[in-house]
Amino acid sequence: MVLLSKPSFSQELSKTESAPVKVVGKTTKANQPENFRKNPSGFQTAIDLNQYTARYTSLPDVLEREAGVRIRRYGGLGSYSTLSLRGTNPNQSRIYIDGIPFNNTQGGEVNLADLPFDNLQSIEVYRSGAPVGFSGSAIGGSVNLVTRTGGGPPKTRVNIGGGSFNTGKGSVTHTGSYGGIGTSLFFLGEKSDQNFSYLNDHGTSLVNPFDDTIDRRRNAQFERTQGMIGLNGEIGNTKIKFWNDLNYRFHGIPGPESNQTLQVHRRYLRNTSTIGTDTKGLLDGILRIETRAFTTIANDDLFDPKSEFSKGTPNSAAIIHQSGAYLTPTLYLLDYNQIFRLHFGLEKESFDRSRSTPQNIDLKYEPGKFRTYTTVQLEDEIRFFDGKVILTPGVSWDNYRDRFQSDQPWYQKQDPTASPDKTTKFSNPKAGLLWKMIEKENYGLDFKTNASKQNRIPSFLELFGEVGTIIANDSLKPEKSENFDSGFTGSFKDGDLKTSLTVSYFRKRIQDMILFIPNSQFTLRPENVDSARIDGAEVSHKSEYKGWKFLVDYTYQEAINTSAAPYLHGKYLPLRPRHEIGATLAYKRKTWELGLEGVYVGAVFKDRTNEYVNYQPARQIWNAYLTLVLYSSPEEEEEKIQKQEKAPKELLLSVDLRNMGDKRVQDIVGYPLPGRNWFVTLSARF
Repeated sequence: MVLLSKPSFSQELSKTESAPVKVVGKTTKANQPENFRKNPSGFQTAIDLNQYTARYTSLPDVLEREAGVRIRRYGGLGSYSTLSLRGTNPNQSRIYIDGIPFNNTQGGEVNLADLPFDNLQSIEVYRSGAPVGFSGSAIGGSVNLVTRTGGGPPKTRVNIGGGSFNTGKGSVTHTGSYGGIGTSLFFLGEKSDQNFSYLNDHGTSLVNPFDDTIDRRRNAQFERTQGMIGLNGEIGNTKIKFWNDLNYRFHGIPGPESNQTLQVHRRYLRNTSTIGTDTKGLLDGILRIETRAFTTIANDDLFDPKSEFSKGTPNSAAIIHQSGAYLTPTLYLLDYNQIFRLHFGLEKESFDRSRSTPQNIDLKYEPGKFRTYTTVQLEDEIRFFDGKVILTPGVSWDNYRDRFQSDQPWYQKQDPTASPDKTTKFSNPKAGLLWKMIEKENYGLDFKTNASKQNRIPSFLELFGEVGTIIANDSLKPEKSENFDSGFTGSFKDGDLKTSLTVSYFRKRIQDMILFIPNSQFTLRPENVDSARIDGAEVSHKSEYKGWKFLVDYTYQEAINTSAAPYLHGKYLPLRPRHEIGATLAYKRKTWELGLEGVYVGAVFKDRTNEYVNYQPARQIWNAYLTLVLYSSPEEEEEKIQKQEKAPKELLLSVDLRNMGDKRVQDIVGYPLPGRNWFVTLSARF
């Protein structure tokens, strides 16, 4: 591909990268993410979180309204929540913070409640994999959380909020530039009892509906504290960014509705540090080098003093350590109509856990588990016809090395000479195409298509098991998937009217899915016996006109189990609705904004065999919000604000009303969601 000669195309390209591709989403062309340029053919969305600055909301609330995104909750605010994309499992999607991977190797999936939100600037959703530089393979897709960057005149925002279920939150954010160094500081404290009422069927929803009662959720309370510091600056042609994020959560684990716990709780403490550089203009402008290094240490402790979850040694203390370093060079071979992107990554992760009795005695230390992961990515962006057609073939080579130490004597092992190491290698080829069919000043139309093969490495839980419940199976193969999507993105602007539309079709064929098979009355064993066929379509639309804003995201999908097992073949995959819609209608004036939000989730089965007892009908959830501008900077200061000489001042009051219809529903079997609830936020910037 490098050998494509300049005379092959009757065109001249300057030695600067062409204008960013128009990617339709929740942002405008002026502030599209840098990462979108590295993935021009992908279906991707950037969510600007400045619109939620003064509102009481959360990461699951924002993401559930996006096309292709499915959120599953085990309760209300602060509860365990997972994310999946385009009908895949939660552990088949990747989540990053500024490109730093957050998925851990123990279980694979991510609890959204453990992620930062209030200090984020935007969220990038990648439905067609991920750009070069994001490590790991993603069968479903990827989500990147982008933190705030300091700069400009000093400004501070203080938020104080509260609402239903004894909920309260306070946060302070400060950004500014001091001596040429951009600084960002953030601190947050939040708590909630989450003692909402719910319908308890006592496990007899069909057999005996007369024993149903209205109960109150117990042991669902949580407290969290978060602090973050960020520094960024420039040395010559090199930009440097550093941040450290500390997150602490203490919360109860309430158990299912018909068997609530009293004292089971979890304590989670995580600290992440990262530093990255970006150097442009090397070798006469043809080379750009990006680097990034990070380390994460997390303590995850579970307490079950009354053995409500398990007997014997129910308490546990786990330490998870992740670290990595990346090098991403980019070659701008524009004389040959190409941009080469390479990525080299090294990651290490360890998982150590000890167990104890309810009295915290007789500690039992589990053998440590370790994983080393290396990756090499290569992608070529080939431009035809003055950049109107862009082809992006690429491939990544992944190498995993796992080590599971054992305290079993050598003479008791089935194979005393067996190595404690397990090595897994695979490659992920992909290709994308972007055709800018129409490219005018006020409107445009693009065609995109992508094809790829992706793999998911088994987690430690699947490979090495769980003492007493899951039997180890270190012969598991990676899950693999063939992915394809295709569609159109268009935009139009005329005076006060701005509108954009994305329509896409996606297909996934997943093989060797890992399913936990009963091994005895009390244990399970993971096996590569499952497969799935997922087909669907997405529509994402946004329009703005003279203060009016209308957004709608629709997802249709048919997720069918194609396993050879007779009791699973042809069944719908659990918790995958055929239809899902998220919509917002809002009107904004200078001193206030009023909005109505709706979420429709189609009917689902909650189990793999599609039993009627686990059928959940469709639901509609309606929310509303009102934001009042109590004070804003006078008009005579507008010029200084525009020149970045002075920070704008404002005082906002926001009221959020959730689930106005008081729907009593569940996402996961036995875990109710809250009914009608409300929140109020006072936000000041100075």
